Amino acid sequence: MAKYIILKQDIHRRLMNGEWAEGFRLPSSREFAEYYESSVNTVEKAIKELAEEGWLIRDTRRGTFIDKSKLTVQGSTHLVAAFVFGIENPLWSAALRGIEDVLYVQGYQLMSSSNDRNLEKLEVLAKGAVARKVEGVILCPILSHGHEDINNRIFSLLQDHGIKVVCLDRTVYNSNIPYVTSDNITGAYNLTKLLIDHGHRRILFIRNSNISTMNERLVGFKQAMIDSNLEYSDEFDVIIPTQMEDFSNEFDWYCDVIEQKMKQLSFTAVLTANDQIGEAAIHAFHKLNYSIPEDVSLVTYDADNLSRKINFNVTGISQPFYEMGQSAARLLLNLIDGKGEPYNIGQVCKSKIDIGESVKSIES
Repeated sequence: MAKYIILKQDIHRRLMNGEWAEGFRLPSSREFAEYYESSVNTVEKAIKELAEEGWLIRDTRRGTFIDKSKLTVQGSTHLVAAFVFGIENPLWSAALRGIEDVLYVQGYQLMSSSNDRNLEKLEVLAKGAVARKVEGVILCPILSHGHEDINNRIFSLLQDHGIKVVCLDRTVYNSNIPYVTSDNITGAYNLTKLLIDHGHRRILFIRNSNISTMNERLVGFKQAMIDSNLEYSDEFDVIIPTQMEDFSNEFDWYCDVIEQKMKQLSFTAVLTANDQIGEAAIHAFHKLNYSIPEDVSLVTYDADNLSRKINFNVTGISQPFYEMGQSAARLLLNLIDGKGEPYNIGQVCKSKIDIGESVKSIES
């Protein structure tokens, strides 16, 4: 990136943060050059573009001043809110860092909160965002069954106040809300192919809902079986519905149901749709005296989170949450600036497989 662009972006950020009040002259180009340890010509180029874009007014006798009229017309607060499942979760922390790194360069401030997968809390946070006059919201939608009315109310509240919205990690069916996610179909396809290449033919896919991410992973799982000329059976799709996406309060029950399902099915490997389901499957394995990978192979989504929790290196997909956060922020800023199409926008970030110690080859 050219140095004058870096200077321009930083001066713009300082303008938006209120470093210089209306009526006060900005530092001279020479003073800016000393501050940024740059040449006067580089500073002049940055200042000239800011003036051409309407952020500054230049007076050959008096100096350079902020054009507050532009800000007044726009009503810009340069504030963006991001609501994720849990800030303490390393995956969501990485997403927030990606969002913040993009916003900071453009002079925006980030207000972030955990919605704890609680729709009532998310609605309160959305109302707070409206009160704070944020320009945009990035959120991970909570798609618990039977709560569609609250979700619709939240999105309508934001959009009715002119707040741009981008969904992170998953999409909302039957809506035109822009989103950023990872390549769920490809990721699950590659995980399944890895198991097949190790000789596995009877593989279970375990999930707990029909949200977009899990449905996409199921598609990848099925397609890998079909492309490998293997017979697919609906019994391989083990869906155990839970009241909430985060089923911490139902965890013991969930483990018991998985255990019962495993007693009824013949399989040599398991693909779990996320790390929490992966942890439940491991508990069920222990109850059945199955060892990983000697008796059963395991792959999962969000393997890094699961590996940290159980202190065992599990093979699986690591989603690019930092890059997803960056993409969501860029998409949101384009919408705020009127540079993006408001409908049918979707971006997919590429994930990767981390090879651990949970997969073993078997004879076909």
